[in-house]
Amino acid sequence: MTARTPRSLAAFVACVFAMLLGATDARAAWPDSYEGRVANLDALRWDLGYPGVGDNTAYVRSLYAKACDLKSSNGCNAGSWQGDLDKAAAYFRSKCPKDPQACVVMGWVKSRDNWGNLSAASMDPKGGYAYHKKACDKAYAAGCTGMGEMHIAGIGAKQDWRAAKKYVAEGCAAKDYYGCYLLGTLYEKGRGVGTDVNKAASYYAKACSKNVPGACVDQTRLMELGIGGKPSPEKAVKAYKAMCDKNVAAGCSNLGRLTERGMGTDRDGTKAASLYQTACDMGEMLGCFSMAKLFEDGKSDAGDAEDAAGIYEKSCNAGYGEACIRLGKLYLRGRGVAKDTEVGKGFVQRACEEGISEGCDVLGQLYESGNGVEMNLSKATQLYGQACDAQVGVGCYHLAKLYQAGKGVPANASRAGELFDQACSTGHGKSCSILARQYMTGEGVSKDNKKAAGLYEKGCGGGDADACAKAGGMYETGKGVETDAARAVGLYQAACGMESGMGCFALAVAYEHGRGTDQNMKSAVKAYKDACRYGAEQACELGGKIVFKSGFEDVWNARFSSEICQVWSYDPEKPNKTKLVADVRGDQFVIMDGPLKDQTPKVVHIGNDFKTGTIYKGLSRWKAPGAKGSDLKFEHFEQWNSAEDPIDAFPGDYSYSQDRAGDTLLMMSRSEGEIRRNKPSTACKFGKKGYPMLTTEHCSEIQGLIAAQLLSECKGD
Repeated sequence: MTARTPRSLAAFVACVFAMLLGATDARAAWPDSYEGRVANLDALRWDLGYPGVGDNTAYVRSLYAKACDLKSSNGCNAGSWQGDLDKAAAYFRSKCPKDPQACVVMGWVKSRDNWGNLSAASMDPKGGYAYHKKACDKAYAAGCTGMGEMHIAGIGAKQDWRAAKKYVAEGCAAKDYYGCYLLGTLYEKGRGVGTDVNKAASYYAKACSKNVPGACVDQTRLMELGIGGKPSPEKAVKAYKAMCDKNVAAGCSNLGRLTERGMGTDRDGTKAASLYQTACDMGEMLGCFSMAKLFEDGKSDAGDAEDAAGIYEKSCNAGYGEACIRLGKLYLRGRGVAKDTEVGKGFVQRACEEGISEGCDVLGQLYESGNGVEMNLSKATQLYGQACDAQVGVGCYHLAKLYQAGKGVPANASRAGELFDQACSTGHGKSCSILARQYMTGEGVSKDNKKAAGLYEKGCGGGDADACAKAGGMYETGKGVETDAARAVGLYQAACGMESGMGCFALAVAYEHGRGTDQNMKSAVKAYKDACRYGAEQACELGGKIVFKSGFEDVWNARFSSEICQVWSYDPEKPNKTKLVADVRGDQFVIMDGPLKDQTPKVVHIGNDFKTGTIYKGLSRWKAPGAKGSDLKFEHFEQWNSAEDPIDAFPGDYSYSQDRAGDTLLMMSRSEGEIRRNKPSTACKFGKKGYPMLTTEHCSEIQGLIAAQLLSECKGD
């Protein structure tokens, strides 16, 4: 048989590599030396190939222009297809296999939707894989990366982590940085390789530096945990916003997640819903589902459980099996729809029968509990096993629980452990936590704190809030790992964002004392309140002092911040008699009624005091010259009853000042800006004639109460 003469140096080198490698299936990809083609690949990916990237017409046009300037003929002709897969197919089909980049584009055409997402419902996923293989066989790195990506997703090729790792590693080694990004995802999740989040972070950083959007998003997500740098939710918010502004759906959905959880920004369910909607509009189903879940849980004014049901139903009808499962759960619980167990079971069963293995797990739960079906533990076991075999971690978890309890199957702790391990390997957070706890205690395994720490951290990545908190504790104390206070803070932040009381409490202490982060009393206060709200009773007890003291300091710091404070007399029975009685500019009090009328007394601060106990009390003491030559002495105070009021009850509506005579209190309402006495007084009155109350505009609490004291005429002054 006569050997075919190679038509290019690249083909010749490929042949040599193939002979050297013998019967192995490895492809020898190497870096593309043609700058124009490299630039055009970047443009093509932003245009057609990157998943979850919305319309970026001007930006993509500039990338094609750059490729054209670098002598890429394809880049110069981009106007004939930009943004349109069908037109791209017409342009590139005849160019493959001579031009391996054309083969890669055809791989996308066959296997992706209009948002760049790999889709089992696309034109011809297996054909798409074949096109990528043609490019990889010609030693074009992007083709190898494409094959690896399809093995990761199990679309167009068998889901095979080892094969995925092999191909994306080849792409990465050949400087296809999208391959580096995908390799990072495998290391983070421990798929086909050992779990190594630090290595994942380094691959994300490498890919992000080359403008791979998903890598920038995931690099930021790890940064939240303090992996690869100091944790900073505030910086993460800015980074996600930058990606969202470039129409990267994952940037918007992650920004929505931080906004929903109040990490690095104010907690705002409605704003989070808007960000999820933006991601959803760019084809990211995670954005759609996150928005629906927000509505389902009642965390946004923008929608409710009925709206969530509508989103799930629309997505289910469009062929997204996970949406069918979620809709089925709503029918089973009667949330947003009329409760109908038969209909709910139908949606779940439909998903399972259509190959969505998560649906088989949920169906197994129905048979285990007898919800909507006759209880059948054998059927539940079979369905959990079916989901587990398809690498659905929660299916392995539920099957493990059956073996652990001997429910429907013989009790078998060893088999349960294997299944928890399998579930953890797929990223199921709770299973990782169970294994971690076993390694911490030596239950059925050799005690190994280092392994426990890694499992807790993996569990955190899998969405288990307590795992985040426990991993943080191990990094803070150096138990099983090298002490890393900053990384601990990142893990506590993640735990608190997922409503872990223990995580919020640990975060509060870190902020209060500046451990692993800058000391920040406002952040400490917020975390203490969250910890108490999420069930950490110790935080309710220990956080009271810091919460109250910080709140009092806020009031104190704002004492003369207003430059336009005005105080008016007010009698509800004679509203037309209202008049301006004090004009305050910062710490200058111009008094227009009462014993100090037409004077501008100089107020002197005597000192502050802070008292703890059942009643927490913060006081500021003052004096001013009186009308008869003697000083007027008075105080402003705030208080909180730790025995009766929750930790977040302060500041309440009122600030106080004790009248200079008698046993009455001046009370200033923060919400209404009104000042009145707590009961009628025979010793003190407002102004010469006496009016029942004062109203304020733009006054701080201290300004308002000082003005009220200066306007009061009391017996004995």
